Order: sequence, then C-alpha cells, then structure tokens
Amino acid sequence: MARRLIDRNRQREQRRQSALLDALAVRFEKRLQGVINKAMIDMVNKWSLTNEVTLPPSHIDDIEAAFRHMVTASAITFGERINEQAKQLGHTIERKEDFASIMGRLALQYIAGEMIRKRITNIADTTRTQTVSAIAQGFNEGLGQDGVAAFVREKIPQYSLYRSRMIARTETHGAANFGAMQAAEQTGLPLQKEWIASADERTRLTHAEADGQIVSNNSVFQVGSDALMYPGDPAGSAEEVINCRCALGYIVDGDTN
Repeated sequence: MARRLIDRNRQREQRRQSALLDALAVRFEKRLQGVINKAMIDMVNKWSLTNEVTLPPSHIDDIEAAFRHMVTASAITFGERINEQAKQLGHTIERKEDFASIMGRLALQYIAGEMIRKRITNIADTTRTQTVSAIAQGFNEGLGQDGVAAFVREKIPQYSLYRSRMIARTETHGAANFGAMQAAEQTGLPLQKEWIASADERTRLTHAEADGQIVSNNSVFQVGSDALMYPGDPAGSAEEVINCRCALGYIVDGDTN
C-alpha cells in the first residue's frame, strides 16, 4: 500500500482539508467584506458631490493587506500539516529558521507573483464596476440623486457579501495548497502529489476526470485544458479555480501500488 502524507483515506482527507478551508474562508471573508464596503461607500459619497465614480487610492492597499494575512495563515496552516506528518514518519527536518517564518516569507513571495497582483487589481476594478452599475440601476428606476445614493448604500452589503465569500474561498484554497507544496518540498522526501476531487454531484466534470492523477511535486496536473500545479493554482482559468473544493495529497517514495 502506498505511504501517504496526512490521511491514507483519500476522501476523508478531502473532507478534512475542506473543513479547514471553510474555517479559513469564514475567518477572512468579513475582513474582505469590510474592505469592499468601505470602498463602495467612499465612491458613492464622492459621486454624490462630484458625479464622478473614482476608486479610493487606498482600496488596492487594503485588498493587499487582507491578502497578506489570508495567504500567510492559509499557507502556514496547510504547510504545518505536511511538516508534522513528515515528522511522524520519522523524518527529521533541520532548518536554520522556524517553520512559520519560512512559510510567512514564502507567502509574501506568492503574493508578489504576477497572477496574484492581477487578481488584486481585478478585485479593485470590479468594486468600481459594481458601484457604477448600481448607480445606473438607481437612475433607471427613476430615483433622484439622493435616492440613487441611498439605493446604492442599501445594496452594498449584498454585493460585498457574495464577493467576499467567493474571494476568501478561492484565495485561501490556492494559498493553502501552495503552502502544502512548499512544505512537501522542504521535507526532502521523494514525494509525488495527487489530485483528490470531492466525490459529490457538485464536482466539475474536469475535476472528477482529474481525480487520482499522480505527478511529481514539481510537475503539473492536467485539468481540462489547464496545467495546474495544485487545486486553486492562481495560474489557472476561472472555470477551473473559482470555488474549487479539490484537495492535494502526497504519496511517499513514489509508491503508487
């Protein structure tokens, strides 16, 4: 039987990872919602005075700060699971700095990557686009300027709640699996990684087809037309990444029998 890091039961491992991700998403969605709320309120207030919808200069910085906390916590949480399991297999890992510091540094590198920078910019652009659309909807309903402003303020929590949940779930997933992959690399063990899809009717066909793929830690999975390093990989398309619930497993010694 193959020796696996974490849990030998694939579906039980997927459920455990999913539960951890749910907890991380809940932890950060409120912060993200606050960031979006603040920006939309600032925009509609300024629009009331100037008739212009301009993105607050601090919005991107606020998103980045939320990402920094979210990515670091996710990477450390999942990386530590790999680290502890390697120790349980009797593998001693010698490091010049503590594990949390290493993972924190790697998380900052992850945030600095081109795809994450694009996501942060896209989130900011979407905040402005939704504000513009809400203002237009208010005018279409025949509301005056004060009425439109009140209408948009009333709609803001609805817009921000949906977006913050989707962002938190998607971004914690990618960061968590990035952390797991980095921690696996640091163990020094000969490892292969495995794509584990959730086994229910909500699973995308391409993810169900990818279930059970086993590749080396530095290789990609083929998921639909995407080449992904791990579930939630920010390099992937929205169709294969957003709200993905797949898990990442590891097999020791390349033993897949």
